[in-house]
Amino acid sequence: MLTHEYPPYVYGGVGTFTYDLARSLSSKGTSVSVMAGYPAGAANIKLDGSRKTEKNLEVIRIPRLGLPPSQLWYEIMNLARIRSILAKFDIIHSHCGPSFPMIFQCKRDYPKLPWVVTMHTNPVSQLYYATKSVTSMEGSIGDIFANVVGFPIWDLGFRVHASLADAVVAVSQHLARELREEYGVNPRKLFTINTGVNLRTLGEAYEANFSSQDEDKPVKLLFAGRLYWPKGVLYLLRALVSLNIEFRFNNYRLEIFGDGPLRRRILSFISKFHLEKNVKLMGFVRHTELLDSMANSNIVCVPSLYEACPVGMIEAMALGKPVIAFDRPFARELLSGVPHFPIAKNIREYARLLYTFCTSPDLRDEFGNLLRKHTLELFDVDTVAEKYLRVYRGLS
Repeated sequence: MLTHEYPPYVYGGVGTFTYDLARSLSSKGTSVSVMAGYPAGAANIKLDGSRKTEKNLEVIRIPRLGLPPSQLWYEIMNLARIRSILAKFDIIHSHCGPSFPMIFQCKRDYPKLPWVVTMHTNPVSQLYYATKSVTSMEGSIGDIFANVVGFPIWDLGFRVHASLADAVVAVSQHLARELREEYGVNPRKLFTINTGVNLRTLGEAYEANFSSQDEDKPVKLLFAGRLYWPKGVLYLLRALVSLNIEFRFNNYRLEIFGDGPLRRRILSFISKFHLEKNVKLMGFVRHTELLDSMANSNIVCVPSLYEACPVGMIEAMALGKPVIAFDRPFARELLSGVPHFPIAKNIREYARLLYTFCTSPDLRDEFGNLLRKHTLELFDVDTVAEKYLRVYRGLS
């Protein structure tokens, strides 16, 4: 399994999902070797899981650069190293935004070795929202460089993978449609397998932090994600201004977990609109700490403008938290299993939904329980691992 991010060196949900998937596959008797990137300055380590459930799991750390596009540097820096050991594996499975050098070289050297690639995004959609961030004057130089200037590299990588990979896995139905339309992926080798989450870990966080809400205390809101434009955090802050002024409600506290290029702009916005008593930036924290905070919150805000199958949103649903999102394909797909769950079409509707859920603990519990049941049925990483095993067996 190839991934340029893997705990403890992660940017977001892809690394968390890869970690849970590798552990689940190994617990089912599949021997898994993860070749994972580590940032400059970190120790080069090799871990062989000591617990019984990890006895088939090996994690090999190989270097990567933090500069975008990091997945390209990961492949270029380690091409010779990875090619030298591929012959001992039955399946190669790569994750995240693929680049072309590795699959091109390895398919030339080992044409019969099956290659599975999991697509977690679509470069064309990333380009679209990066361009919109420019027109809004709210995008960062780094993200514009990665998604606009770097688009030809991303685009070429996806086209090469669409052509050479033996199986292409999209993490959502809408992403699968985008890949068929934009990259002409052969439907016979295109599979849709949702991102999964570790329900045991989430269950422990749920049990440890479950408590009834004191109606006199501020409602706890939570946002988690990289602080850049497509995550919609500025839209969320504008909704809070509407919540305070138009709906005359300010008995809430929003904790923002994560870091990124919009941090200074967010602080400026908070000061400008006098949100200091309502909003606190928590920075980057370990995943376990984030889950504890999420389990202890009342409402999770997912104002993203584009996602494929966001791990954080699924984790919030598994913890029984009502999720407030905009009307985007990923939100409609993830929330489709809960009839009549409200989705915001604009910032004012987002503020109205926040007001409705903030002022109705019973409604929070009702929809939170429905979301938790829906997630337990569909997004268990062990179920996801079984689907991947069926793909592997079909190729071997």
